[in-house]
Amino acid sequence: MSVCGTETGGGFRAGTKGGHWIACAVAALLALAGCSSGGGTPGASPSDGTPTATASAPPASSSSGPETTGLPETVFTDAELVAIINGVAQNRNLQVPTAQDSARQRSGAASGSFPQVSTETTPGECIAFVPQNPFVRWADKSVNFAEGAMPTGAQSGPTTTIMITLRSAEKDAIATADFGYTDDLAARCSQFDMASTESGRTSTYAVQLLAAPPIAEKQHGLMQTTKPKGPGDYGSVGLRVLAGTMSITLSLATAELNSEADARPALDSMAALAKELIDQAETKPPTVPPPPPNPRTPDDLVALLNAVAGPDGSPVALPGASVIGPVPGVTLAPSSPGSMPPCTYDDAAYYGSLAGSILAQGQIQGASKMDYTELSVISMPSTAAPPYPFDTRAATLRDCATIQENILGGGQRQWPAVSPLNITVASDASYAVAYQLFDGTGEWHVRVGARKGTLSVEASSRTSSQAEVQANADALAAFIGRVFAKAGP
Repeated sequence: MSVCGTETGGGFRAGTKGGHWIACAVAALLALAGCSSGGGTPGASPSDGTPTATASAPPASSSSGPETTGLPETVFTDAELVAIINGVAQNRNLQVPTAQDSARQRSGAASGSFPQVSTETTPGECIAFVPQNPFVRWADKSVNFAEGAMPTGAQSGPTTTIMITLRSAEKDAIATADFGYTDDLAARCSQFDMASTESGRTSTYAVQLLAAPPIAEKQHGLMQTTKPKGPGDYGSVGLRVLAGTMSITLSLATAELNSEADARPALDSMAALAKELIDQAETKPPTVPPPPPNPRTPDDLVALLNAVAGPDGSPVALPGASVIGPVPGVTLAPSSPGSMPPCTYDDAAYYGSLAGSILAQGQIQGASKMDYTELSVISMPSTAAPPYPFDTRAATLRDCATIQENILGGGQRQWPAVSPLNITVASDASYAVAYQLFDGTGEWHVRVGARKGTLSVEASSRTSSQAEVQANADALAAFIGRVFAKAGP
């Protein structure tokens, strides 16, 4: 499942209908592998507050909601915040998981591979009401966080999916970080302009603070539209809520957004979701067991791959690393693993046998668009013991002349005439094969993998010439050898 959100480095971004959703907030989740989720942090300026202000009137002196009893008092971890989002999704009978792995986001931010995003407001003091750049908050470990999405209807799309950010810290710390502004500032910022620059491209918006339904201690709404507004442009409605030790930021794209009345249905829908999130956190506090000990963290795995150039010297594009295991907040029906049919390549079953491992997947782009190498790197827990799943996979690829691939997400295809290749890489187990598919392209697929201790690396690429297959495999093996050398014993 992959859902992209509308919150960007500056705030709740309005977009052009039919365009891509900028700053994807929910990455693809390996449901069968059971990836987890989280991330967040305060910035140099506070991130939000609680005006009950409208465009024409200052907020009341107290922006409190109802009685503040029954609000979360626990500081939730990243994984626990993920569990809260997924718990609400299950309560709504939605397909889960709907929150993504925070470790993946945090390690991805640490990799430095995300685009540069900056935000300015006019007046400048109104930056206090703009949600923080996600890439910055993912990297900051002083506040725990989780992000996800909650469809509001049968179809998942930008105008029917509420984007969610939960953050948690000690009560005073989260209040200061996300709601550290005065009522006077809220009144002065009832309307302001915002400019968000991403990868050198600047977009401008008009933002208006909205009165929000009383939910918790503090809350306020935002209405954002492109400036100037173009035909077909989306608007966006946001809601921010302070509830004890938890901060909630929600946003929803809106096709027609010309007045507060147009924003009200989205605001009411998000207010209902905010109440459910608070209730889930307070009445059904999640318990998430820690992952098993691992010689490497997700950050370690990302740093390792960033330090090694690809087969042709190009850098690795790596969005982050995830812990393979049960999805926080998701209860799955028990199942027996069974045995893998012989001569079968099945990533879902493979990852499912590696619970507690850390998985990083990336890509190395070659000279042309279709010239690229795909990577999968796994660090097994310290408690892992033979028979290792990688060794079983390697034996299958070495010994089977024909292989059935069970494609992740569904479907099957045959690898006919699988040819073993000879490679040299210092490892405990390895494989190298080449094959063609019945796809009419005539391309040769080359796969190479090796395991050294608890670390395994697999790489695959394609070539149009059979004569280049061995050289391709040698280059991949050399790359894997450099990864092992960098990782150390």
